[in-house]
Order: sequence, then C-alpha cells, then structure tokens
Amino acid sequence: MPYGRQRRRAGVAISVALAVSLLPSLVLAPADARADMRAGWQAYTAGNYETAIREWQPLAEAGDFQAAYALGMAFQIKGEPALAVPWYEQAASAGLAEAQILLGRIYVEGIDVPRDFVRAYAWLYRAAEKKGPNVQLLLDSVAGLMTAEDIEAAKALSETF
Repeated sequence: MPYGRQRRRAGVAISVALAVSLLPSLVLAPADARADMRAGWQAYTAGNYETAIREWQPLAEAGDFQAAYALGMAFQIKGEPALAVPWYEQAASAGLAEAQILLGRIYVEGIDVPRDFVRAYAWLYRAAEKKGPNVQLLLDSVAGLMTAEDIEAAKALSETF
C-alpha cells in the first residue's frame, strides 16, 4: 500500500478513535444538544459526511465546541484537513484535548496546511497538561525538531489560545 494511503488511513483511524472518546461527553450533554448532535453522528457513522456537516455546522457556528470538533473530524475524514483546522481550533480553544492533539498532528505533518512546529508544539503542550504521558512523548518528539527559542515561542503561543 502506498505511503500516502497508509498515512491517510492512520489519520482516519485516529480521528475515529478520538470521536469515540468524545461520545461520553455527548451522553452527559443536555438532551437538546444530544438530539442535535445525534443526527450528525448517525450520518457520520454511515459515511454520509456531507449530511453530518450540514447537521453540525449551525451548531458549531453558534459556539458549540463539541459540534466544532465533530465538524472538524468530518472535514478531515473527507480529506479536507485545511477546512477542519478552524473547527478544531474552536474546540481546542474551548479546552478539548482531542482537538488540540489533532491540530498538533496536522501542523507537525503539514497535512494540507504549512508545516508549523511552533503551532504544533503549542497545541500539544496544552493537551499534554490533560492527557499525560502519551501526548508528552509526542510533544518531546516535536521538541526534537525545534530550537530552544522555538520551544519558548510555542509555550508563549499556547498561553494565547
């Protein structure tokens, strides 16, 4: 299997795993928010990403960070990570570590956006505070690609999100 296809499948697997990790928070959301999100999840799991996007976009535009995260996943799995970035940023800025991790990955790999180790480190740094050693390993890997000045700049940037 070509490397690009393997990378995309790995990214899809990560996105799906993170989506599943978000489901418990959806169960605890208010009933009306769960109902609004449910139609999108049904479409998403059936592979109907356009319908999922239509369901989630108004919610995300209204400030729902869970809808923003889900919308980002739908765009990413469709192969449009650049369109996912602003939605992931909305969710990540609200403190959702899964979105912070995905943003870090997108910026490290330069997936449909310019590669930006400082931005990647900043988002992963925020996620590592909540998600522990596995994210810390990823953060350390990114740090190995950066200068000490870049790391300090990334830490300062992480405070602005």
